[in-house]
Amino acid sequence: MAVVDFGRKAYIDLMVSKDPAIGRLIDEGYEFVTNAFTPAAKPPGVQIKDAETVTSELRRQGYLIELRAAYNEVGDPISQMQSVWCRRRGAPKP
Repeated sequence: MAVVDFGRKAYIDLMVSKDPAIGRLIDEGYEFVTNAFTPAAKPPGVQIKDAETVTSELRRQGYLIELRAAYNEVGDPISQMQSVWCRRRGAPKP
């Protein structure tokens, strides 16, 4: 079964248009993982991983991590969140 992209590429293109540094990350082989709350903005009592937890787990798995601003689906920044990007440590750049 083929994986269908219902907007991930469009969303990433939107982020690149708002933050050219994200385009450089992609050129270096980084992949978008998720948007996650900053530790200070994580809603109390909600069982979700914040950006710090996500990055710690990915680093333990051998990934290089970059955090950038997060944007909503219309391109407005989301101040309480960060976008998490990763690349396998030692992976060749594309």
